[in-house]
Amino acid sequence: MRVPANRPALRVQPSGAGEEELELTEEGDTLPSEAEGDAPTPASRRLHELIIQLGRYRSLRDPLHGICESNQLTPTQIHALMWLGNDGPTHVGVLAQRVGITKKTITGVVDRLEAMKLVERTRDAEDRRAVVAQLTQEGAKLFNLISRSVDQGLRRMLDLLPPDDQEALFGLLERMLKRLGGTTSEQAV
Repeated sequence: MRVPANRPALRVQPSGAGEEELELTEEGDTLPSEAEGDAPTPASRRLHELIIQLGRYRSLRDPLHGICESNQLTPTQIHALMWLGNDGPTHVGVLAQRVGITKKTITGVVDRLEAMKLVERTRDAEDRRAVVAQLTQEGAKLFNLISRSVDQGLRRMLDLLPPDDQEALFGLLERMLKRLGGTTSEQAV
């Protein structure tokens, strides 16, 4: 399995003492095979299957699909717009990491979003070599539409749970984030 070299390391905080780091390999290298002791556990397989089952529900996908269709956008472009809308102006290399694509690929994504007048490039004020992408006014309008659509989908999901289960879900996610080291949006790149 090939992994882009510019992907960030995954930080894993086990329940025991200390911190392990799982470094993603350079492009062309492979990750350890199951024979090397990295076989899926029953819990990881169960979580994976539950996430896949959730992803099959059409009602969770359709609002974004409609926005992609009507605005001639790819899922990767939507993903980039969401990061820029949530985080504001972002270095293009950081945006590539957040979207999960290479720097070369993000250049094309930003090119197309710029041609659609949704994103603009500027130079970093402190480092003139660095390129920063940010939403235009039109991009911010589209981000707000996407954001409302995502919120509607999340509300539909939360409505399936009683308030106590909602709080339990929030608590679990907050504890996972805390165990990942309390990373802020800047650290989590």
